[in-house]
Amino acid sequence: MRPRLVGILGSPTLANGVLARALIARGIEARMLWPGEAVGLLEPGDVALVRVDVLPSLDGLEPGLELVPELERHGVRILNRPAALLAAHDKLETARLLAAAGLPHPWTWHVPAAGALPEVEFPLVLKPRFGSWGHDVFLCPDRSSFERRLEEVAGRSWFRRHGALAQAYVPHGDRDLRLLVAGGRVVGATARIAAPGEWRTNLALGGRLEPEVPPPAACALAAAAAWAIGADLVGADLLRDGEGGHVVLELNGAVDFDHRYELPARDLYSEIVSALGLDALAAIPHVGSGRSPMPRVPERASIQAKEANVTTKESTRAKPGDAVVIAGHAVGETPRLGEIVEVLGGAEHEHYRVRWEDEHESIFYPGTDAVIRHRKRAPRAVKPAR
Repeated sequence: MRPRLVGILGSPTLANGVLARALIARGIEARMLWPGEAVGLLEPGDVALVRVDVLPSLDGLEPGLELVPELERHGVRILNRPAALLAAHDKLETARLLAAAGLPHPWTWHVPAAGALPEVEFPLVLKPRFGSWGHDVFLCPDRSSFERRLEEVAGRSWFRRHGALAQAYVPHGDRDLRLLVAGGRVVGATARIAAPGEWRTNLALGGRLEPEVPPPAACALAAAAAWAIGADLVGADLLRDGEGGHVVLELNGAVDFDHRYELPARDLYSEIVSALGLDALAAIPHVGSGRSPMPRVPERASIQAKEANVTTKESTRAKPGDAVVIAGHAVGETPRLGEIVEVLGGAEHEHYRVRWEDEHESIFYPGTDAVIRHRKRAPRAVKPAR
């Protein structure tokens, strides 16, 4: 009977590897896993910490997020559920949720790949909707520079797929503040300093880290931002607002971090373990549920062959026009409503593009709190009169 396992789902990055080793050093079984591996290995009572990142092409996320609901249905505890991770990586969704929570965030416009440009204000920052590492992020002081940069990125796959974001520029000198939030509290922090001659603070662009003890108001803001998107472990980038406070610039669901994030007299990884409630897993074996582990994910060809022969009744599958209802998570909380615009994925990993009641659209992976209500449809034989 093996101890309970924490699977760190995503690319085998240095941060993920160090985190896995830190958990093991504290008596917790941990492994870096691709989501497909997790489906074949994790059992009820195990934990999946989802850290699926943005693709290097910036046109979406690494594959496998659609498998996470299957893990949850099987009794695996999920940290960073798909909706939260998407909200962190999709900067348009981040802006919507932070605005809904009343949190300070730069004014954000969506720039479509085709059609009229939105009415924007300058200076602004042009960036990918799913961005990272500071790549293809441009400061545009006026409309002519804005239009030149749009011409420059017009051929990028990320722009053709998602358009871009234009975000009000917040003057910040050469630094920002990155806070690491776990389980609703700040467990680590650092200041990021831009390289000489560079306004972006990303380490991938030559930036560096300096120790920083964040003020209580900044910690409260970062924790509120993590709560607004429902994230369990997330990085929050803050900028000073010029009035002594801060604004939330971005959230990162697969944030890189190491010992340099440690707060004074506190061990970073012990703080993460405690905040996420993982310390109770140290050397605790499974009690056994009588259920066998989930089967490993079959090869893509096998999935396609199975889907080609599936005989599931169409009436049980969601269709465009059906409604999504997400139950409130607290007494008196209003359910969230949306309409399915597009059905994505195969029968076993179905997810949707949903238009929510505020007219915002996002990719939605249904969890146990979601109900699909089928829309009544006229018989196919009936044709509308001309």
